[in-house]
Amino acid sequence: GRALADEEVDAGADLLLPASIGVGATTAASVLVAALTGTEPVAVVGRGSGIDDNAWMRKAAAVRDALRRTREHTRDPLALLRVGGGSDLAALTGFCLQASLRRTPVLLDGLVVGTGALLAEELAPGAREWWLVAQRSPEPAMTLAVEHMGLTPVLDLGIRVGDGTGATTVVPLLQMAARLLAETATAADLGLT
Repeated sequence: GRALADEEVDAGADLLLPASIGVGATTAASVLVAALTGTEPVAVVGRGSGIDDNAWMRKAAAVRDALRRTREHTRDPLALLRVGGGSDLAALTGFCLQASLRRTPVLLDGLVVGTGALLAEELAPGAREWWLVAQRSPEPAMTLAVEHMGLTPVLDLGIRVGDGTGATTVVPLLQMAARLLAETATAADLGLT
């Protein structure tokens, strides 16, 4: 993940939009958010892709069982990631961490990306200053991660899909905001006091 961020920044990227696409990735992400925020499994498990009650109960039980394995690692983000995460979460954590070290803004979107960012913030406090949350998520674990990092989503699209969809929607808004800041005269520029 760190190498990917370096590659993009070295190629001239001035804004990064990580995304995750995978089945079941929100379960591991929910485990890590619960471990880092001290939250019970039933409070982090959402409906994801629209799972029914039985699937939700199985997911909550899986998160509960995984939290038992991660219990002794809650103060060590790398150990927590190793025990409760996967390679996708490790890559996203490294990506977010390196982007902040390279002072390159990142648009976060989706629970898996948000969890990677949460871990990166635990590894390098203050990294979150380089991140913006694209959209509010209906996933409880993402809401907890965003609140834990003290970030505020730009949009509330009311959709379940993360995976970069909200981030791509926010890009034109950021471009317009940058243009307004760069091209709009201030009161001082106009000689007004």
